[in-house]
Amino acid sequence: VSQSGFAVFALEELDFERVKFQFGGRLETQKYRPAFSERGMGEGEDHDHDHVEDDLEEEGHGHEEEEEHHHEPADAIQRTLTGASVSAGVHADTWKDGVFVMNYAHSYRAPALEELYNFGPHAGTLSFEIGDPRLEAETGNGMDFSLRHNAGRVRGEFNVFYYDFDNFIFPFAPGEVEGGLPVIEFTQLDARFVGTEAGLDVAIHPNLWLNLGADFVDAQETVRNTPLPRIPPLRGKIGVDVDYGGFRLTPQLILASQQDQTFTGETRTPGYAVVNLKASYTIARQHLVHQFAVNVFNIGDRLYRNHSSYIKDLAPEIGRGVRFTYTMRFF
Repeated sequence: VSQSGFAVFALEELDFERVKFQFGGRLETQKYRPAFSERGMGEGEDHDHDHVEDDLEEEGHGHEEEEEHHHEPADAIQRTLTGASVSAGVHADTWKDGVFVMNYAHSYRAPALEELYNFGPHAGTLSFEIGDPRLEAETGNGMDFSLRHNAGRVRGEFNVFYYDFDNFIFPFAPGEVEGGLPVIEFTQLDARFVGTEAGLDVAIHPNLWLNLGADFVDAQETVRNTPLPRIPPLRGKIGVDVDYGGFRLTPQLILASQQDQTFTGETRTPGYAVVNLKASYTIARQHLVHQFAVNVFNIGDRLYRNHSSYIKDLAPEIGRGVRFTYTMRFF
């Protein structure tokens, strides 16, 4: 498949000291030209996703057993997609060292090449991917709000967002097997995302900072209000940052709740708590910096799985591991 694209964009900012207004726009076109077609489907054939909606009505959001199927590739038709994205935002000073930020965005995204034309095994996800050459462009409207504070000993940020999508494109597992691999089909449905994230850094001492953070997202398709696949659960982190001279030490505890809000055919993922550690020592010389660092992953050697991973049911996340690095920088 030959792909070519063209885009133009414009940005503008109006600065009134305590208040800034920002505007952006982008116009793009994408062209896909397959070298040949596998079989004919007919240019006038309706494009729908009834098979996805039917699966959403099945109880339990799962399949007792994956069945071997033989799929035929769809006709690799030529596609030309053109659309525009626009955004507008305001950045306003509030209290001392604090700002309020609000953004609106209308987005346009043409289907990616793999979402349209993939047909075959994918080594990275250990699946048999099937694209849909008749996918429509994905469009969305969204708002996000942010409160930020940046003072000498306290830094914090709190964000909330809402996005509504038409024809949201995502990979869907119908519970079938092709060539011994689970089938993944790219499909689309209307969807909405709501979420929040927060971070707080507090200086306990000039050389010691406490770092806190959390994030949560709720994403559903709006046909049956079913959760979308591979959406991360509520997560949090607690860490400290010790910085003295050229030495830096950063232990961190990562927490995640269980994810039982699952899509059709998707399995729940248990929660976990993982401890990581980073340490480094920097030696500065004139025009040269030496840095020795060590990263220790999953110190407790905890067996856990990432709900966002395509292969979470086959492979857990990394166990205990250590990485040493040496970096030399010239300036």
